Order: sequence, then C-alpha cells, then structure tokens
Amino acid sequence: MGFSYLVPSVRAVLTRDVDGVDLGLISIAPAKAGSIINAPPNVLEVLIKRGVVSLLDEDKVGSEEILKRVWLENRAPSELRELPRDFYVRARLSMVGGDQKSVRIYAQQLRELAQLRLRKILTLLAVNPGIADSRDFLDKLTVEEEMLVKSIAPLIKDFLNVLVGLQ
Repeated sequence: MGFSYLVPSVRAVLTRDVDGVDLGLISIAPAKAGSIINAPPNVLEVLIKRGVVSLLDEDKVGSEEILKRVWLENRAPSELRELPRDFYVRARLSMVGGDQKSVRIYAQQLRELAQLRLRKILTLLAVNPGIADSRDFLDKLTVEEEMLVKSIAPLIKDFLNVLVGLQ
C-alpha cells in the first residue's frame, strides 16, 4: 500500500466476535464484536477483506467527501487546503471490499484529488523550496504528501541553485 506504513495505526471496529487473530507481526486477543482496535493500515486491509473489522463510521472517507475536497481545492487554485494527516490511508481503507464499479469510480476521484494537490504542492515548491520548512505549510499536508515534500524539496532547491550558478 505504498506510503501507508507512515501512518502507525488506524482505528477499526470488530464486526464479529473473534477467538483471536494471529497475523504474524500483530495478533488480536479474543474480543467481542463492537470492540475498537488499532492496527497498521496494511493489517486492517487484510482484516477488512476477511470481514473481521470495519473502519469506524466517523473515520470512513466517502465519495462525497472526496468530491467536496476536490471542489474546495478547485475553488482556490493557488491555495492548498488542509487535509487530515491520515486522509489517504482512511480513504483507501474505506474502499476495500466495495464492488468493482464503485471502487473504480472512488479510486478515480481520489486520484483526481491527489493530482490536484500534487500540482499545487509542486508549484509552491518551485516558487519557494524553503516552504518545506514551514510548519504552516506542512500542517496542511497528509503524511504521504509531507514525506514527498521532504524528499523533493532539497532536489528542487539544488536544481534552482545550480541553474543560477550558486552551487
């Protein structure tokens, strides 16, 4: 699942009683349906596919929320809106187990949002690579976006310095 390892754990609710689940790196002790657990996203994906857990309703990211976020980003073309740190992880987990058609549509909407935000992030970094050190800027990013920014900002800074002969 790509960058999902950056988010340490996500909440989920057991959808049925379990005698215990052992997935190697993580095990769940016997628990009743309705119990809340925290687990890494890749583990939750397996458990959701097995029908053992579901994201909490308040943590699910629906298609409507993604479309709303796209609309908000489009309303302010030069401004990056804040997204919750775990937005993409929760969005990906929200689509696990859906039917093929709805998952495809959902994935297209999520990609549109990610591409829109990526364009803005890259534009902001091109204009001012030092923005990568700004807490105000970083607070608007998801975990995945922040990791991307921290990895490419020095490259952009070096590139611009080489072009103008400062390096």
